[in-house]
Amino acid sequence: MPALSVPVSAHHGNAVYDTTKTVSVTGAVTKWQLINPHAGLWIELKTASGAMEVWSGEFGGVLDLYRSLKWNKETFKPGDRVTLIGNPARNGSTAMLARKVVLAGGKEVDLEGT
Repeated sequence: MPALSVPVSAHHGNAVYDTTKTVSVTGAVTKWQLINPHAGLWIELKTASGAMEVWSGEFGGVLDLYRSLKWNKETFKPGDRVTLIGNPARNGSTAMLARKVVLAGGKEVDLEGT
């Protein structure tokens, strides 16, 4: 019998995020990483207790973000104030699958489909 080789994807999909919940956090950009397989945005914010916390938002692929939104490595700069809205990590960490971003000027960007 001939052996068949089928490619298997190592992509985690959205399983690490709780898609039944939505969180919203607002803070200052500390890092914008525009690399494959997913772009990422990190923001620092002050919690209700006064502690500083860093949240990360995972985005779609670089090419999709560029094609759909014209986002590039200059889109976010350290200190930009943004709001990330998305599905939180199931493990309780300060990470999310970003679904929307509210930019400093108040423009809301829907990330569904990117």
